[in-house]
Amino acid sequence: MKGTRRRYVKEILGLLLKHGRDFSFNELLKALGIPPERKSTLFNNLATLQKFNLITRVKRGPIGLKFKTPLCFLAGTPNVSYAYLGLLGVRRGRQVSETETALRALGGLGMKFERIVVVTTQEAVGDWSGAISPELKIEWHTLSEGELNRVERVEERVEPKVVELMKGYVLIMDCTSGPRPAGIAFYRLAIKHKVPLIYVYEPQEELIWLQSREDLERELGQLFVLS
Repeated sequence: MKGTRRRYVKEILGLLLKHGRDFSFNELLKALGIPPERKSTLFNNLATLQKFNLITRVKRGPIGLKFKTPLCFLAGTPNVSYAYLGLLGVRRGRQVSETETALRALGGLGMKFERIVVVTTQEAVGDWSGAISPELKIEWHTLSEGELNRVERVEERVEPKVVELMKGYVLIMDCTSGPRPAGIAFYRLAIKHKVPLIYVYEPQEELIWLQSREDLERELGQLFVLS
């Protein structure tokens, strides 16, 4: 994204990330100090951002981020809620689910989750019935046991949910639980879509970032400027 005609792309992203809201075209002109007679410059910069799938704008409507993840995670954008997407296996005598352990560890970092989506089997949902705190409003995304043990099937079934959550939330993915093929699929999806990814060591509740803020900053930190 080089060239004088696209000199404002980083500043535009920076404004959207800093304020956590949509901007009108005229608001951006004023904020960037572009005179009205040079509005074609802003049109060109917005076209570049749309080309790279970074912003959304319908006709002459407001301009906003197409995806909240990962850029809002990096920028610490205000007023953007968190979403959690994890795996969960059958109970096997466990007193506390890996989901609760992970959310407690993330909560210790100041993260509060508006949506909690767990990929599992219908058998596991029944197995954990009554054992998980009712305060956690879990959205179950069920697959068959056969699907959970096929990397490509997990990717196929879960990717639409990943994209949906990225659009409206800062998404954190968790591959702690579930069968190994499902964990591999989660890892591949997180890498593909630049989503923060965690693993939690039990029972120490030690949280490991498999794709961290620092990892994403090295790859994406040059996309925007926060003034």
